[in-house]
Amino acid sequence: MMYAFLLLSILGLSCNLAFADTWLQPDWALALWLGALLAHRGYWPWVFAGVSLHDLVFYWSPWVCLPWIVLMPVLLIWSDSQAGPSLVQRLVLMVMMMVPLWLAHWQVPALILTTLLTLLIWYKVSQFHAQSA
Repeated sequence: MMYAFLLLSILGLSCNLAFADTWLQPDWALALWLGALLAHRGYWPWVFAGVSLHDLVFYWSPWVCLPWIVLMPVLLIWSDSQAGPSLVQRLVLMVMMMVPLWLAHWQVPALILTTLLTLLIWYKVSQFHAQSA
């Protein structure tokens, strides 16, 4: 499954780079990786590699989204141990992940599209894990 995410992420990066000036579009790759991490924190090594590639391709620097993604599993584990797994905690972490995109001057409609795409992927990956369990 993670190989499919990797290929879709590369396709998303390509779409973002190819149609950046013509379409209003979400950050496809970040939404894929963030949705996967919110659904199952065991995907952490794949998400780290994917977001590293994302930052290097888009921003030529690993310091845009990667530091936030590094903190996310730690915050997930800490918040789950404090109050138990909760939808609200994960939603707050997802919104927190949109802050670096906002600081990188992404348009607000593109941020909303990225958030909605992240919610959809999070739902589908969680549903996949629930069916396989």
